[in-house]
Amino acid sequence: MPGIELPITDIRRAAADPAFCAAMGALYVELDAEIAERRAVCLNRGACCDFERYGHRLYVTAVELAYFIANAGVPLRAGGPAGDCPYRESGLCVARAGRPAGCRIFFCDPDAQTWQGPLTERILDRLRHVGSRFGVPYVYVEWRAALWALCERESC
Repeated sequence: MPGIELPITDIRRAAADPAFCAAMGALYVELDAEIAERRAVCLNRGACCDFERYGHRLYVTAVELAYFIANAGVPLRAGGPAGDCPYRESGLCVARAGRPAGCRIFFCDPDAQTWQGPLTERILDRLRHVGSRFGVPYVYVEWRAALWALCERESC
């Protein structure tokens, strides 16, 4: 997988900053509560995490990567050029606590299609502000490529 430019030093610094983690945690608590109010239904039970078969991509920001590193609860894993999310095991997410906003927002429920896009845009704006506050440049990159780039630097 070709190398991508990530602000890895800034990502690692933020991941180790309790104030950053608290700010991101609060953002995700609010996001999860808003999604719960919408009563979205997961119809495919993790099939969307097989990106190639499902036909879509997950994109993340640098601040999401930092929060993921700090809160995933599992070691960093390289994403491959095709197939599943590397944190999908037996159809389930093993890194749920640190998962990015896109994982939280996406539902295949047809009723969710009307609110997902606007909610994503609002959250991306908030993520951009968290990054500004904690000195993490705004980068928006495909999930597996980002994991690959992080692992390339750290020998995962």
